[in-house]
Amino acid sequence: MNIKKISDERFSDYNMLTHSNKEIDLFDLIYVLWTAKTKIVGVALFFACIGFLISFILPQKWTSSAVVTPAEPVQWSELNKELASLHVLGVDFDINRDSAFNLFIKKFQSVNSLNEYMRSSPYVIEMVK
Repeated sequence: MNIKKISDERFSDYNMLTHSNKEIDLFDLIYVLWTAKTKIVGVALFFACIGFLISFILPQKWTSSAVVTPAEPVQWSELNKELASLHVLGVDFDINRDSAFNLFIKKFQSVNSLNEYMRSSPYVIEMVK
């Protein structure tokens, strides 16, 4: 192995930037970005394609939960106003907060709604295959 000592005289061959100029040359910056535009766009497109492929490969899984409560009296008052105006016209309804809530729960838990969800859910369709 041949190791030679290099003198400091050879360092003068390199162009050294002057430290007195602390400004950024915007035209040089634009030129550098313009010359590297294909690399910048290429990297952005590469990662966009990777993200797009990952979104199709990974399964769609999510969970949600909800608490359903009967309508509050403040919410129910607007419906009572409408029912009163219909009662004046001769249309009579026998409805209260509890019966409306029970009707909602009954419709929400219906077999038809469950069957429709099962037919349209991508997760269930994937599990059946």
